Amino acid sequence: MRYLLFLPLCTLLACAHSQPAATPPAPAAQAPVDPESRFREALQRAGRAMEVGRFDSALAEMQRLWDGGHQTDDVAWYAAYASLGTGDDAAAFTWLERSVERGMSSPGDLLHDKSLAPLRRMPGYDALVARARENALKARAEGNVGAGLEKTTPAEAGVSVPALEAFVKAAEDAGSSALVVLRHGKLVGEWYFGGETQRIESMSATKGVVALAIGLLIDEGRIASADAPVSTFFPEWKDGLKGKVTLRHLLSHTSGLAANASAMDIYESRDFVRYALDAHVVDVPGSQFFYNNKATNLLAGVVERASGEKLDAYLMRRLFEPLGIRDVFWQKDPSGNPLGMSGLRLHPVDFAKVGQLMLQRGVWQGQRILSESWVQECTAAPSQAHNPTAGLLWWLVYDKAFRVLGQDMVDEARRNGMPEAPLSRLRDVVDQPIPSGDFVRVLSERLGGMKGVMAFMEKSARVPLRTQVEGAPQGYSARGSFGQVLLVVPAQDLVVVRMAVPDGRVPPDVMEFPAFNAMALSLVPSP
Repeated sequence: MRYLLFLPLCTLLACAHSQPAATPPAPAAQAPVDPESRFREALQRAGRAMEVGRFDSALAEMQRLWDGGHQTDDVAWYAAYASLGTGDDAAAFTWLERSVERGMSSPGDLLHDKSLAPLRRMPGYDALVARARENALKARAEGNVGAGLEKTTPAEAGVSVPALEAFVKAAEDAGSSALVVLRHGKLVGEWYFGGETQRIESMSATKGVVALAIGLLIDEGRIASADAPVSTFFPEWKDGLKGKVTLRHLLSHTSGLAANASAMDIYESRDFVRYALDAHVVDVPGSQFFYNNKATNLLAGVVERASGEKLDAYLMRRLFEPLGIRDVFWQKDPSGNPLGMSGLRLHPVDFAKVGQLMLQRGVWQGQRILSESWVQECTAAPSQAHNPTAGLLWWLVYDKAFRVLGQDMVDEARRNGMPEAPLSRLRDVVDQPIPSGDFVRVLSERLGGMKGVMAFMEKSARVPLRTQVEGAPQGYSARGSFGQVLLVVPAQDLVVVRMAVPDGRVPPDVMEFPAFNAMALSLVPSP
């Protein structure tokens, strides 16, 4: 079911298809009885139940939500999944019908999602797909999707037609849901591979957008600089190692905040910001690089303290609306905090507009939205001394980049209880530079798939991978799991977005689309 092992709660909590009505946030003291909070907690329970195969429990949660007035397309969609899990295909089809009737606008999901295969033989399924396509076209028009982008042809844009055709084919083969290419600020093309445009979960590419919120607040003078201590906004952090943590540390994954390699423990918590605040700082801030979802969630709390608005509301007003982007959804935890680590859902072509803003150094259609200095600071090489590819929640793209799995990582995994048999299969790659695009595949082949890779990364979490690069940066990107990527290449005046819904068509390592960077950089022929 949509790789629930790797995406345990995002699909449920993000309310995949519907645009929820705006709900004013309740005062903090009323949060435990806030209906929206109870709704999110019910989704969280359903997600946990589906993760461990208790589909009957998940279905019961969805039925209670439906009967309690939450008769939305997303609740019906996940009730269909839960019904499939119980083996009741007829009920699953009925729930899908309800979802489409209430606006479900993702025909690509109906066409491609592997879990729905038993339903595709049923009479009326093609009609559901057609209705979902109609919903998608209506949602695109009402959502102003892609507005403000002038169209051009590959030839007019100076894009290699053979390279573009190969890129589109490779994107489809990699299980992509969408590919978008801009050159010189114009739309060269957008491809949806049998579906239509829809909001897609950007996963950790969300982090790059969170960094822009910090820059906007610096521009407004509400944050002094990226070197402001976190204790400026959360005074309980003024002592000890916590007192040394700055926003730059949070933005560069060098805070030293205790965290796991995966986000599984975070999803178990009710308040993601409080969960980060209550964690210990276990390394001297700045002393080492550790990719840290927990620390990024804390930035959502910083934005709220500095602006007086929730992260999603602030960015809607200060970033998305000026770009003409209307159809956005941001996942929240049960307490109502927008996530910092992931959770931003938007249309791929609208995500490309964010990249164009970065390419134009903070200017959109002649209007200064973000300072040029912050664009430069986010994408400078590097943001710290430990990882040459890491900017401030943006990633530098090189001609050649390699990951190195050290013996110290293997030893750490062994100390934490990983069996010797899988570790022995890593001997030939220890201390060997592996091209970054091939790294997941190489580990997956040796560790029996993505489950084994995740187990190894969790067991070795406190020992970071080493990164090696060759040459100068060619561009920068925001990126996330399943190959979500927004790539900006200033020298080529190029922006490329690729997004994918994990629907089971291809294995996770294929969905990561390791050839993406090289193929994107080949679109513009060398002079």
